[in-house]
Amino acid sequence: MLNFLRRRRLLVFIAATSIFAALFVKAIPKFLVDTVVQSNEGVGYSAIVAALSEAGAYVDEQTEPGSIDRAQGYRYALRRVAQYADLFFTDHNSATPTPSRCPTLLCKYGFDNPDTVYLAFNPLDGRNSYRLKGRLGAVSYTTYQIFQIGPNGFNGGASKESDQLILEPDGRFEILLAAENPDNHPNFMRLAPEGAGQLVIRQLFKDWNMETETAYEIEALLPDGVTSAPPPVLSTEMFDRRAIGFAMLIKNNMRRYREILADAPVNTLPQSKGQAGVDDGGFPTNFTTQMRYELQPGEAILIEVDATDATYSNIQLGTLWGESPDYANRTVSYNDGQAHLDSDGVYRYVIAETDPGVPNWLDATGHPQGGVFHRWQSPSGPLPKPQTKVLLLSELRDHLPTDHPVVSQEERSDIRRERLAGYNRRRNPVYLSE
Repeated sequence: MLNFLRRRRLLVFIAATSIFAALFVKAIPKFLVDTVVQSNEGVGYSAIVAALSEAGAYVDEQTEPGSIDRAQGYRYALRRVAQYADLFFTDHNSATPTPSRCPTLLCKYGFDNPDTVYLAFNPLDGRNSYRLKGRLGAVSYTTYQIFQIGPNGFNGGASKESDQLILEPDGRFEILLAAENPDNHPNFMRLAPEGAGQLVIRQLFKDWNMETETAYEIEALLPDGVTSAPPPVLSTEMFDRRAIGFAMLIKNNMRRYREILADAPVNTLPQSKGQAGVDDGGFPTNFTTQMRYELQPGEAILIEVDATDATYSNIQLGTLWGESPDYANRTVSYNDGQAHLDSDGVYRYVIAETDPGVPNWLDATGHPQGGVFHRWQSPSGPLPKPQTKVLLLSELRDHLPTDHPVVSQEERSDIRRERLAGYNRRRNPVYLSE
């Protein structure tokens, strides 16, 4: 009976606080956490186990036995553990924020962008101020965004783009993160005065093998009279608090992108409806569109997108769980610096299971169904309406311009080798001398 009551209290608690399943347990109402933690030591670990069990049941419900989709669903659940365990259980706090870094083989979530190095500095607290120092690299573009977590849930806060930064002559710069800016710091980003948050930096690479990323470090500027001290050692009570939030993150993020793709148009890429929703983790000047593709044996999908004036654009495939496929070894994405542009000003991409010998082949990688995601960063004019056609692969050349290139198997091997080298370079940004 005691175990039943404990499980009952745990389930009621999780249901009542699911809206706060974000990256920081501080956002969970304190009195609710206290009620559970004080009466049930060890409830946090049980919550994680229960959340994984529920995640596995959802995968079974959504997928066919023995399918690639099912295997990737199980992996998707376990990747959430690998991705966020360090965030929840390392010994740091808002006086000692630390960065986490993507890409990794585990950091795949929400149509993660193959062209992006993601840095997240957390946790941040609006009662403190923070100095972010940087030394400019040679990356194509960078965005900075604060995500607030508080009584109203999870949403995007202040944002800034790299072309808005005031730089020193040597490329160094400083950004002030704070609730107020009394001295009119030129590179200021506002933190909410209450609630936890994090700074997310997205560095967009067009040339994976040549561009170099910007270097960063962060320092907390604590209020007068407050001295820096090491974070407290993890206790059982702290573990339970964090583990309950971690369990909710696993539970609530299983369905999100699966349901988005289930509702997406099939084999039709709509015109972008507008800016990405910051409440969903998007950046204010990023415009997107998406579809679900469905391929039958012997078919290909031709996607035609007019070139437009934007700081950056790309197209990528994703699994039905909203993850990018293996973009280090397979051609599952192209940005406007990588993609071939035909002489009529149109990018032509081809989704197919086998190599059709075209420059912009999007490798379906054994997935007859999946997602397609297109981004335009900071466009200066109207966005194009992509055109899609489902064709027999044997008839594809009849629908391409006569001067559309043919890519040989040797050339494809070179492309893959360059992709892998560029991916490894971004994972290990200590560059060999030329």
